Amino acid sequence: MGIIKKQTIKGTIYSYLGVLIGFLSTNYLMPHSLSPAEVGLIGILTSAPLVFAQFSILGFNGTARYFPYFRSEEKNHHGYLFLACMVSLVGTILFVTIAWLFKGQIVSHNTDGSSAKSSALFNVYYWYLVPLTVFTLFFNVFDLYARMLYNMTTGLILREFTKRVFILVPIILIYLGLITFESFMWLWLVANLIPTFFIIIRIIRDGQFSLKPDMDFLTRDMVNKLIGICFFTILTGMAPVIIQNVDNYLIFKKLGLSATGIYILAFNFGLIISLPTRSLYSIAYTIVSESWKSNDLKNIRTVYEKSCVTQLIASLFLFILMWASIDNILGLTPPTYSTGKYAIFFVSLGFLIEASTGINGVIMATSKYFRYEALFNLLLVVLIIVANLLLIPRYGITGSAIASAITYFVFNLFRYMFIWIKFGMQPFTIQCVLALAAGILTYYLSVWILPHIGNYVVDTILRTSFITALYLPAVYFLKLSEDINSIIDGAVAKLKGR
Repeated sequence: MGIIKKQTIKGTIYSYLGVLIGFLSTNYLMPHSLSPAEVGLIGILTSAPLVFAQFSILGFNGTARYFPYFRSEEKNHHGYLFLACMVSLVGTILFVTIAWLFKGQIVSHNTDGSSAKSSALFNVYYWYLVPLTVFTLFFNVFDLYARMLYNMTTGLILREFTKRVFILVPIILIYLGLITFESFMWLWLVANLIPTFFIIIRIIRDGQFSLKPDMDFLTRDMVNKLIGICFFTILTGMAPVIIQNVDNYLIFKKLGLSATGIYILAFNFGLIISLPTRSLYSIAYTIVSESWKSNDLKNIRTVYEKSCVTQLIASLFLFILMWASIDNILGLTPPTYSTGKYAIFFVSLGFLIEASTGINGVIMATSKYFRYEALFNLLLVVLIIVANLLLIPRYGITGSAIASAITYFVFNLFRYMFIWIKFGMQPFTIQCVLALAAGILTYYLSVWILPHIGNYVVDTILRTSFITALYLPAVYFLKLSEDINSIIDGAVAKLKGR
């Protein structure tokens, strides 16, 4: 747990710094600089490449479970990076072909029940999808490779922090009125591409960059294993990405780019809840994979239990802070975005459900039962699409957020039950119940006791301070999380040492 805890802390710190930058840029500067339709365009061009890149890697990211067998620094890890790049190149060709053949269908939308019509704004910037997808794809390839070599934070920092710093520059320029929207789009595109160069440079600097193949290592048995895992990872890997991003596109198809822009803002607020989980998942994957190799079930069980309570505490704390001040937060944005209030709630609730079940996804993906998750993932894709199509016409963007929350609940209920039945691992303890009770009580005390102040900023600071002063001491003195207590003890010891 030491490696996980240390790098999770580092990754989370940079993730939160990135959130601060993202909050300033995406949730304040951008709504005051761009129209909702333009914000919606940025959202589509941000989320669609994530899905396309996941498709274009053709499931090769799933071979990470077999990387321990490739591991050999003297032999350049038996050409693993070469294989990843070649598979991704094939996937890129397939993606570009599909993007060219189906452009008309992709950019069309229908907001009034009549025939579909092309979105002029999306049509103009449609081909941005190609460089964005290709660079996202190869960033993922090199990030996966780096994490398999125990460099677990470089990719996270580049994705969550560095890229947002670069994106902030064109947003500030257009906010100040120094550039046109067309110039902004060019600079925004470049900002999204830069991190891929940085991660390649880091791997070269570490002496781990090699595109030399090792065909002798690829026995028939190994090739069959790689092909099998790739096939099922196309399902396993695609589903979570689709679940997180398909709502943007379905809202665009049903309601147009302006509604998508409002939903993007709501989703970005909810995304804050997922930060501790995202940091832990990227780091725990390698540790759990190695534990399966050595059949160390005790270590997996320990990580599972600790991750559950720690992520519940952290994510619930963020959820309470945000929802207690939601009217203040929306008061800082243009009035049109206030319609996304309850979309924020349900998006956040979905991420809270995901966080509260710990690393169940990592355990499933790295176990011998990964094929079961792959098949269930396919059913979940159907579930979220159907739920969106049913709920968006009735509840608008809030309906899409409800569909996401339902999908996360079903998804994690399946994982929880499967792991409990197959491995006898059940992560929930009395500490989880106490953490949930403490969080709910703290929220309602902040509502009942604190009066509303007219100034949005002052009211938010007051509520945040009140909740923090109640919730964190409750977590500490009830000893709900060994890891959180050790972090607090370490911080206090350093302060006393000064």
